Amino acid sequence: MDVHRSYRLQASTVEAVRGVTMQVDSGDFLAISGSSGSGKSTLLHLLGGLDTPTRGEVFLAGARVRDLGDRQLARHRLLNVGFVFQRFHLLSMLSARENVELPLSEAGVGRRERRERAAHLLERVGLARRANHRPGELSGGERQRVAVARALANEPHVLLADEPTGELDRANSEAILELFASLNEEGLALVVATHDMHLAEGARRRLELIDGRLDG
Repeated sequence: MDVHRSYRLQASTVEAVRGVTMQVDSGDFLAISGSSGSGKSTLLHLLGGLDTPTRGEVFLAGARVRDLGDRQLARHRLLNVGFVFQRFHLLSMLSARENVELPLSEAGVGRRERRERAAHLLERVGLARRANHRPGELSGGERQRVAVARALANEPHVLLADEPTGELDRANSEAILELFASLNEEGLALVVATHDMHLAEGARRRLELIDGRLDG
């Protein structure tokens, strides 16, 4: 509610997010568009509890972010939010399956269930046959699908994606959009920050961020 986020940059203050009020409901599919530097990534980080507002309040899965200690917030994020980033953020020394298992391990899920759930998720994103391949052996589109599978591991309430097609060609971008649409039809809420107008147009709802303010 009325969220602001500012940063000190040398002798000046940068207002990245200015008075944003928004709500993401179950089953929502929201695209946030805007030019570089408009505050999209900052807003996404605030929504997911990766950052805290300078002013205003953020509520994440029913909890006020400001009321949670660091450990509580980390646990809350782990169980309630899935994150997908432009550059995948996979661990290069681990296989696709092991990358998907990571958040399950952090959540305390047993080894057998971790393996079964990771295998199911990789099959869900069409990568069952690539489960034992490391990121360096996968294409960009495949790496992003592994990242989506990892984001879904703990069955989050919402998936937040920051420029998820920014490193992909058109064919792979289309595949990610189709995957997102399918997940949304199954009831998952998604918020996507993107320059990709094709991806934005595929969402149920679209907002534009201009100089840190929402328009739309």
